Amino acid sequence: MFVGRKRELAYLEERFARERPELLILYGRRRVGKTELTKEFLRAKRGIYYLAEKLPEKLQLKKLSEKVIEFFEEEIIRDFSDWEMLFKYLASKRERCVLVIDEFPYLIEREPGIITAFQKGWDEYLSQSNVFLVLTGSSVSVMENRVLSYKSPLYGRRTGQLLLNQFPFGEIGDFFEYEYEFDDLLKIWGTLGGVPFYLKQFESNLDYYGNVLEKIFNQGEVLFAEAEFLLNEELREPRNYFAILRAISLGKRKLGEVINETGIDKSSIMKYISVLNLLGIVEKEVPVGEAPLKSKKGLYRIVDNFFRFYFRYVFYYKDLILTDQKERLLSVLKETENRFFSLTYEDLARSVVTEITGSNYFEIGRWWDRNTEIDLVGLDREEKRILFGEVKWSERPVGTDVLRNLREKSNMPRWDGFEKKNYVIFSRSGFIEALIEQAKSDGSLILVHGNKRVV
Repeated sequence: MFVGRKRELAYLEERFARERPELLILYGRRRVGKTELTKEFLRAKRGIYYLAEKLPEKLQLKKLSEKVIEFFEEEIIRDFSDWEMLFKYLASKRERCVLVIDEFPYLIEREPGIITAFQKGWDEYLSQSNVFLVLTGSSVSVMENRVLSYKSPLYGRRTGQLLLNQFPFGEIGDFFEYEYEFDDLLKIWGTLGGVPFYLKQFESNLDYYGNVLEKIFNQGEVLFAEAEFLLNEELREPRNYFAILRAISLGKRKLGEVINETGIDKSSIMKYISVLNLLGIVEKEVPVGEAPLKSKKGLYRIVDNFFRFYFRYVFYYKDLILTDQKERLLSVLKETENRFFSLTYEDLARSVVTEITGSNYFEIGRWWDRNTEIDLVGLDREEKRILFGEVKWSERPVGTDVLRNLREKSNMPRWDGFEKKNYVIFSRSGFIEALIEQAKSDGSLILVHGNKRVV
């Protein structure tokens, strides 16, 4: 079953219809659905799909040659002796042909010269052909540093690029036959993120806890070791990265706290954190409106939902799983989940607030100082508009006291430069009637139940 990706498919179709030579770079983290996307695109087209492997150059070329020869059904050629011969042959074909080389980093990992061969092949042959060439990669660092960067031999040759991101919260329900309620979907998203492969591991005939028990807290399942596998594949010295992620997952968010928890010196730890940032796993959060490089209030957080859940529960409590005490671990999850998923709900609120309010706020985030914290602040400096928001993952409907407290926070002198103030409250469990009635008469206030606007 192929789900979603309408925008990405439309992009590929539009480029294909141009009838011009194309060199597209498609990349994104592992398991995000690059292979499924390209195969869906190829379904109704004449094209070649080749999955690169960690093999010597000659064997890679031989295997790709076999694919190309089989596709064009020309038995007179046994295989190509070099990359130039292959590119020259492809360029000689008049028909529109798609060639997808999946996991391109595997080709160039051991043989850096191959990327130069692709550059020469594009310049001398393919750029004048009818070939639609797509290079994909799961190693984001390799794709950005060795394929897309200005230092790459391919720099300036690509005709387009597409970074494939995780599915947004609003689309993850499409992966399940059963129609989960908002609470369960939020927990699923907070546990797996929007990674198609992970979502497909969960079964619709199990509730959230049953899926976690059977699909994550189970050493025989792929999700049990997934995060460590990905880091081992991507990084050198993975143990230091494990230590940093474990520390952050336990609430050690200041740099000094992470250093004390891990024992890694400051000069080294910044290198590791920068790599985790490049991979989209960790980010430095500063109060909205402050410059990340200048702010002294920076806190580190795991932004990838799957890694955040994995290091909070699986990595930290692995012994319970290995000693067949997963029911005990499930109890730990139930005891601590409200705090954990309240942060997930805040992330969701910030990601949908522009859509919910219908207004553009060009800076959106959390704000805090020593005495005050605001879950959501949106800034539009040009129009001098500001949005203040509270996000409540509680089991009781939100009352008027929450709005009163939010208004008090908005009256701080630091916000005086903004002429128009608006308010939004997100609630897991809805609102008392008095607050709903107040919102109906107050054009500056928006109420959101779950992820649906009420008023």
